[in-house]
Amino acid sequence: MQVFQSLEQFEEYFGPAGASGADRPKTVVALGNFDGVHIGHVEIIRSAVSYARETGAVPVCYTFSNHPRNMHIDIEGGEEPKVKLIATEADKLALIEALGIDVCLSVPFDETVMGTPAEAFVQDTLYGQLHADAVCCGFNYRFGARAAGDVDLLRSEGAKYGIKVIAHDAVTVDGEVVSSTAVRELIRQGDMERCAAYLGRPYSLSGKIVYGNEIGRKIGFPTANFEAGHIMMLPPNGVYFSNTIVGAEKYHGITNIGTKPTIGNYIKSVETNLFGFHGDLYGKRIRVELLHHSRPEMKFKNIYDLETQIESDVRDARAFHGME
Repeated sequence: MQVFQSLEQFEEYFGPAGASGADRPKTVVALGNFDGVHIGHVEIIRSAVSYARETGAVPVCYTFSNHPRNMHIDIEGGEEPKVKLIATEADKLALIEALGIDVCLSVPFDETVMGTPAEAFVQDTLYGQLHADAVCCGFNYRFGARAAGDVDLLRSEGAKYGIKVIAHDAVTVDGEVVSSTAVRELIRQGDMERCAAYLGRPYSLSGKIVYGNEIGRKIGFPTANFEAGHIMMLPPNGVYFSNTIVGAEKYHGITNIGTKPTIGNYIKSVETNLFGFHGDLYGKRIRVELLHHSRPEMKFKNIYDLETQIESDVRDARAFHGME
């Protein structure tokens, strides 16, 4: 998948806006923030890919590299985002690529984007620069300055330029509408099973393994540790039954998210025990899929009580994974 950070990069690759139809390929554009790429987003993107394949067009995704509400926040500089991420930018792009998109425009949501009139977005961006034959979006898609554009405006303006608009109804799970807001609330509650149903995959966190205090290793439960960070949406502190992906391999296991209150006051981290893994993970990136919230984080009187509880947690996790 080709990824461009600006419309100018897109035009450099495909040719300028003034190029003839013979020089520029037609596109079918999936429109949306696609925050987390939940099952509603998946439907929109797959629709764009399917229609593009039918018509011989290029399937394109037009999205933002930052959440609009985080526009003035220096996340990379350590500032706390107003909206926590469900997926990192890298993960979001990987998910979009896996759905069959050939070209992704992941542009920063900035003052220019925010101030573009809705009609100009259709005329200049969709028609002029992206050469869109069709666009796919959600029923509640908004665009343009002050979010003045909606699906009705997209249809009326698009018709002027021969752009077909495919708008999808809300996707529901057990009668509840799937949305990024709903996904965040499920993560906040620690309802990992329902969260997985909304995402179409387990919710996961990833990071580079760092050296910890090695308490787990000393009591017979070695863990791989990485800092939870400040940009991701995190579930409640506690113990989770999990899968961990290392390269192309997946291991069942158990994960703790928290500050290790029994042994001191530590930065919030993710520490996972991989069942059946033998090797050195320091410096490597792993992904931890959170499958089930078993219990909240607890402060024990001593290491012995902690060890006893961990033994019980591991038994429960192995039973959960069907390993007993």
